[in-house]
Amino acid sequence: MNKLFKMLLFVCGFAMMLTACSKDDDKNNNTNDETTVQQAKYTIMIYGCGGANVDWQVDGAIEDMAKSLGVSNNQVRVTVMYSMSKDISTHQSIDPSVKPNHFYGEFGKTYRYELTKDFTKYANDLDAFRKDCFYKNASEVELYKESTLVDYIKWAKQTAPAENYILMPTNHGGGFDLDHEVFTRGIGYDDNHDNKSVAIKTIAEALKETGKIKAIYWYGCLMGQLEVFTEVAPYCEYQFASSHVARINNKHITGLIDAINASPNDFEAAIAKQHTTIEAVNGDFLNVKDSKDPNIRHNENCDFGCWRSDKLAAINTQVKALADLLAANYATNASDIDQATHLVYLFEKDCPYIDLLDYANLVSNYLQNTTLKTQAEKIASDLHTAYNAATMYRFCGVNRTTSDGYFIAPVVSGDKPGYSIGISVYAKNESTYTNYGANYKASAFDAATGWSKWLNVNNVAVKDSETNPCNDSSWETFWLEDPEDDED
Repeated sequence: MNKLFKMLLFVCGFAMMLTACSKDDDKNNNTNDETTVQQAKYTIMIYGCGGANVDWQVDGAIEDMAKSLGVSNNQVRVTVMYSMSKDISTHQSIDPSVKPNHFYGEFGKTYRYELTKDFTKYANDLDAFRKDCFYKNASEVELYKESTLVDYIKWAKQTAPAENYILMPTNHGGGFDLDHEVFTRGIGYDDNHDNKSVAIKTIAEALKETGKIKAIYWYGCLMGQLEVFTEVAPYCEYQFASSHVARINNKHITGLIDAINASPNDFEAAIAKQHTTIEAVNGDFLNVKDSKDPNIRHNENCDFGCWRSDKLAAINTQVKALADLLAANYATNASDIDQATHLVYLFEKDCPYIDLLDYANLVSNYLQNTTLKTQAEKIASDLHTAYNAATMYRFCGVNRTTSDGYFIAPVVSGDKPGYSIGISVYAKNESTYTNYGANYKASAFDAATGWSKWLNVNNVAVKDSETNPCNDSSWETFWLEDPEDDED
């Protein structure tokens, strides 16, 4: 009877109109189009957690995405695997009035399902969502393990087959950070498992096993890092990311779905359309509500862009040239190079992630040795050329000047005057992290560039100061915003 029952379920899954969420043991044969199970053009695979208080943000993103799926020409399917935060305590710092029923899921639970246009029906029936879409208790789901991500990707491809796939890791992001062991930090700090996150290396290995995809959409802070991009570049064609502590408006994602539906056979054309959407929401980035006084609005440095993975190698070639020049000549030109290091733009004041192109330009500006200056100018010029080839688009909301008076990154997009590459690199002296240095050297980025040679030689700690133009936002400023505030 059991085999017969399962066979009937399988057959009926193709014939019946299915609900917005389907449980793991249903084989997940639901589809956005009620009349066909043909491949979609694209399937977006959301993967992450709400650990450290972002459940409300992901809830909003998923709800908005469901609305974008409800169009007659929909070419996109969406799967979700998402662990709620361990408990309500992480959200009390945002708003003491927030109750568990503010969220779709229950704390400490993991949900796995295909998202469809009917998802919004659950807004008034949370019990139904929690029953239909429940996967496992979050304590049983180790998101940070490669095997978990591999299983999810394989399940998503079986559940929502498509011509192209986009992986969307979500939750707090940290990139490669030598304050922690670099291959155990990345994105998705899961408080159900001691804030362990999905390492960039883990994502690369999972994609290596499951197959190259169209894009990775880094839905978190500080992920626009060359170390991050390089590690996964062989396994995806494009990467979307922010290098700042990100205010990632949901219109980024819904804009991508709308753009794909408008140009389903031309991904780069779709990206160009999404760029227009991002430009349209720049006011949401540059008119931020103050966390302590809702009547105060202020500008907050921000960015978001898309880069071609196969063009990153040309950037790394110039990074290697810059690292070699700096390491070989620091002993005799320390004061000039230190001045450039002191002034380089920081994407976040508490993290040593510097703007790569700004740094190359500053080095060429401050070197007094004519021969070295010429070499540095050539590197900076070639780096800018390589960056232009790799960049699909970049929305730039940075408007700061250095003590020299030139703009680091004007509030413009595309190849306009300015020195910002919009991609960061790690720039703290690595020798102070003896336990982790070997791991950095094992990264694909360091293998390609030898950047750690420069990190070991450089004696200047990159930090914000009165002379250093850095982003003045913080994790607290962003994440303590009222969850009821409409991010749209």
